[in-house]
Amino acid sequence: MKALGWLYAPFCTLLSILHTAFCSVVGLVAMAINANNGDWVMWNVGRVLWSRPLLKWIVGAPLDLDVHPDAQALADRQQGVVLVANHTSLLDINAAFAASPTPIVFLSKASVRKVPLLGKLNELAGTVFVERGNRASSEKAVQQLTETLKQGRSVLVFPEGTRSKDGQLQPFKKGAFHLAKAAGAPIVPMHISGTWNRLSPDAWLIGPSTAPVRVSIGAPLSEKDETPGDTMARAEHAVAALGQR
Repeated sequence: MKALGWLYAPFCTLLSILHTAFCSVVGLVAMAINANNGDWVMWNVGRVLWSRPLLKWIVGAPLDLDVHPDAQALADRQQGVVLVANHTSLLDINAAFAASPTPIVFLSKASVRKVPLLGKLNELAGTVFVERGNRASSEKAVQQLTETLKQGRSVLVFPEGTRSKDGQLQPFKKGAFHLAKAAGAPIVPMHISGTWNRLSPDAWLIGPSTAPVRVSIGAPLSEKDETPGDTMARAEHAVAALGQR
């Protein structure tokens, strides 16, 4: 039994990498067949083929999902929103895919384009890339973000800017909220737990855990005439509150 426990982490990690590579290839083929397949890829490959099986069958994490009725109503109306979430693990991406009630793309730093397979797939499927400190990149991101939201997609943002090393919520950065305000996008808080203890930022292997992966999607933030910094503070408070449930 001890030997089996010792083998779990490398086996689970290897299987996750192989599954991710396979799903990336499927997504790239789908985008090559039809460049307008972005929503199909994000939903049927990102959610159905990749994330839900990876969490349930490979990582062994049951998904515990709670969506506020007002957030679900926006999804039912195909209203694109900006989802703002805490970020503690690479598995957060799978948790978000598995839980979001609409197809999602990501607001991501430009360096993600360099990730083999996944970087190209994200580019083709509609991920909004931003190069920090580059005004032209920010202006282009606003245009792309606005168009993405009009198509009924949700855009997922991790406003902490990087993964939290201790699993605790870190201060948000304002950049994403400037973009959301410019795009006129509703902001919906999301909190993810149960991923850090399986794959923290310092870990190379996916570890065992009996805890479920919990994703809570809260009520959309009420619209106010305020600065992006004020909106950021309200969003940070809302995400933290979801984590206390």
